[in-house]
Amino acid sequence: MSCLLNFRLIFALIGWRMGGGRGLILGFLLGWLLDSMYRRPTIHFTYQKGTDDFSGYQKDEHEWQPYVDVTLQEAYRTLGIRETATDDEVRQAYRELALRYHPDRVEAQGEAAKEEAEKKFREVTEARDIIFRARGI
Repeated sequence: MSCLLNFRLIFALIGWRMGGGRGLILGFLLGWLLDSMYRRPTIHFTYQKGTDDFSGYQKDEHEWQPYVDVTLQEAYRTLGIRETATDDEVRQAYRELALRYHPDRVEAQGEAAKEEAEKKFREVTEARDIIFRARGI
């Protein structure tokens, strides 16, 4: 807050003028309460230069974007969907990838293929869980 709108200072001075030391303390506490009630929320923006979108086109180089958790973006990339996808689209993408990378499907191809499929299956499941937690599902 700017110095002119700092209620703690203003009320402390008024309290000191009216009631001495006790008034100073009570005025400061009242000002602190008002400062906390009228605090404006801050929104943080990050600057990303030339990031690619899922559709393949290059975004404008001078575009400000709100902060998005990196792990959430990676989860969307893992499932191969956009952030605007509906819940049903997220479920459908997960089902398709889970069927493709399920370890039981590649069991006959050997141990190395099975371990790779297990790793990819865990990544897909973790991506789905991250998206569902972020959406509150």
